[in-house]
Amino acid sequence: MINSTLKICLVASMACSFALAEGAFIGVESDYSFKSNLKMKLNDGEKETFKKAQTGIGIKGGYDFDMYRVYGSYVYDFQTSKTKVDEDGDNFKLKWLTHKFIVGADYTPSITDNFKLAVGPYTGYSRLTLKPEGEGKANTNGWIIGAKLGGIYSIDKNNELEFGFKTDRTDYKKVSKFELKDVKETNYGLYLGYNYKF
Repeated sequence: MINSTLKICLVASMACSFALAEGAFIGVESDYSFKSNLKMKLNDGEKETFKKAQTGIGIKGGYDFDMYRVYGSYVYDFQTSKTKVDEDGDNFKLKWLTHKFIVGADYTPSITDNFKLAVGPYTGYSRLTLKPEGEGKANTNGWIIGAKLGGIYSIDKNNELEFGFKTDRTDYKKVSKFELKDVKETNYGLYLGYNYKF
């Protein structure tokens, strides 16, 4: 709980510092990954793959330089789960969720007076929590690399909506508790957000 509170305070303080300058913005965003594709390799070489849709919500802050912008965000991907049947006919259920801390830059040329294109890369840190049924849980950390393509619609001088498509890949460290030597996650899906510009 303390750890989560510190994260929220850190993001809030970043957002407040951005708010001191004209061109700064803060916002909220939700996303829907059509398929959170989690691939794991065990120490004995065996591979497992779990695929399931996943939703997320986040907050962000940044600075808009008109033709491009930079931002930082925190995204929480809600817990999802997948049940698989092994060769012996036994059920195995895995639950997982992620916390992501992202920095990115977008190229934002104007298409019309109130509509801009938004395309750019992002990167950052992800913390994955794995919860195999009946085996407790374990965390692992990884590095995200992703990109997005979308649009920004200005409602007025201070309010804008953002939407589009994004995809990313994360390589995680090994998870000794579950004898996993390699964990990778890929996501692709839609996002929708609201920004307030100062």
